[in-house]
Amino acid sequence: MRLLGWIIGAFMALTAPSLAAWPERPITAIVPFAAGGGTDGVARILADHLGRNLGQAVVIENRGGANGNIGAVAAARARPDGYSFFFTTGTTQAINPALYRSLPYDPLRDFAPVGRIGVFPLMLAVHPGVKAENIGAFITALKAEPGKYTFGHWSAVYLAAGKSFVRQIGAEVLDVPYRSSANTMTDLVAGRISFAIVDLTIGIPLARGNEVRPLAVTGAQRSALLPNLPTLQEAGLAGYDIAAWMGVYAPANTPAEALRGMGAALTRALVDPSVVDRLSTLGFEPMPGDAAELARFNAAEITRWQALITAADIKVE
Repeated sequence: MRLLGWIIGAFMALTAPSLAAWPERPITAIVPFAAGGGTDGVARILADHLGRNLGQAVVIENRGGANGNIGAVAAARARPDGYSFFFTTGTTQAINPALYRSLPYDPLRDFAPVGRIGVFPLMLAVHPGVKAENIGAFITALKAEPGKYTFGHWSAVYLAAGKSFVRQIGAEVLDVPYRSSANTMTDLVAGRISFAIVDLTIGIPLARGNEVRPLAVTGAQRSALLPNLPTLQEAGLAGYDIAAWMGVYAPANTPAEALRGMGAALTRALVDPSVVDRLSTLGFEPMPGDAAELARFNAAEITRWQALITAADIKVE
């Protein structure tokens, strides 16, 4: 019997993944949104630094679609060998669980937290043809002409942010879903929709080119990148505070050595001045946190978004 136990133990030791020299080969970073957006931009900046720091390439794999659910499923089902990580946002980890009656993944059970990255402040922007020079005038226009204005969105956080805004001011608008940020902003610039809520990565260049008109930011504080732009709280929306946060996860049961190694490398990246400078050009604000902090934050965000989405009566077909 003892011999059998020794044989089984020896076999497991031989077949278990060895992480003594982790990483020994390239790492895959799954991003649940299309290339070119803010989430993808942050992931690529971090992947570049992480790859140089870890001595192995960190390869971005974009798995967009279904409000991030496709990428989340791919990440949850990836082999937990220390070579697959999930660079994602609150959309997949907190908002979708509140939006959808059933999900093919569990945001807490199916993932191991690695570390928090930071937040994208968001802005409310209108087409320049909209006759409202400030957020107060726009709110007045929305309330005065129910159903006239259209709101574009491409993922759950923007849908929820817009629906919450409209509900809180007591207006009626037509919401128009899109498949990507590029499609949404193309139609906003062309005037086919009236307004959108967009991260600063995409919104600031368009605003500088006078292709859209920013009216407010959605966080609790003004953005250092747009200090003259008021918050929606300043416009009278009490308690309105929505931003797109990012974190890194791994499939559940990923070896602890890989989780610690990636977490340490991530922390080093987020305090590196060159990385912080590159992220700031995207309008991204680093807020590093370890695995335990991300786990606590994620659980709290699920509760917050369930309450917010219920109050706003947001439904996804």
